[in-house]
Amino acid sequence: MRSTNRLTRAIAYALAVILSAPSAYPWGFTGHRVVALIAQSRLSPEVRARISHLLFDGRYSIADIASCADQIRAGPPKPGSKYPWEPACDIVAGKVTGNTGPWHYIDIPLPTKDKDLEKFCPKGDCVVDQMERLTKVLRDSTDDAERRQALLFLVHFMGDIHQPLHATERACDQGGNRERVIFHLGDEKIPANLHAVWDTDLINKLMKDDGFTTDQQLAAGLIDRIDDDEASNWAHASVPKIAWESYRVAKKYAYRGIPAHDFCGADKSAGDPTDLSAKYETDGEHAVRDRLMKAGVRLAALLERNVTR
Repeated sequence: MRSTNRLTRAIAYALAVILSAPSAYPWGFTGHRVVALIAQSRLSPEVRARISHLLFDGRYSIADIASCADQIRAGPPKPGSKYPWEPACDIVAGKVTGNTGPWHYIDIPLPTKDKDLEKFCPKGDCVVDQMERLTKVLRDSTDDAERRQALLFLVHFMGDIHQPLHATERACDQGGNRERVIFHLGDEKIPANLHAVWDTDLINKLMKDDGFTTDQQLAAGLIDRIDDDEASNWAHASVPKIAWESYRVAKKYAYRGIPAHDFCGADKSAGDPTDLSAKYETDGEHAVRDRLMKAGVRLAALLERNVTR
């Protein structure tokens, strides 16, 4: 009877996670739009005009394309797809071949003493190498279609690289995707994987606690919090430095109190889900607020430096 009950609970848990599938998108739609909205607010009129021209004379904004890299990562949507599909994504992205999924993250092992990121980026298929490559395309290409596609990916990847679990992996857990947890939002208990908590659930908590109901309100609230002196320091961070910064946030906050499981071994079960504490969620909320602000500031700085025409 005990094993049957455990199986029933496991099935119910799995179904709950599947039904919350939109959070599988890094930072969720809200997080990516917030990063773009913060960046938009910091752009000079000259760069804002150049981006507007590149995006078909203002037909789209960088907030409109902020989640497109997720939507096109495995090609056009299949019939009956539950995810919203933005026509802007096809139009702005142009032709994209192959699976761009590995470009969204870098698996820095937790723990590691190795400081060479290239060891964790096979064949350049990681967010660090791709951001550096795409920045050069945006700055140097004479083909507007290439520059437009590079812009689409860079807007998204600046959000991704600030999500702590896009910069680390612990014992084959796929950036926390295989770690089962219970997240608390008010009186609601939400079964989730750890990655989804940092993608979406903590942003939902942040919005609820700050009294916001839209991504525009959240972005405005974060913009008001940004200190000019701090922002000036944030803006100079290199892409590798940002990746290591996210790794440290994952180590300090995301994995705190989460029992270690060896998903590389024969026993790939994570056991019972970890019930996240109130302190874990409060500290995580503060960390997410900081990562969103930094991502927005740094995206604006990257665009200021590289959208030169």
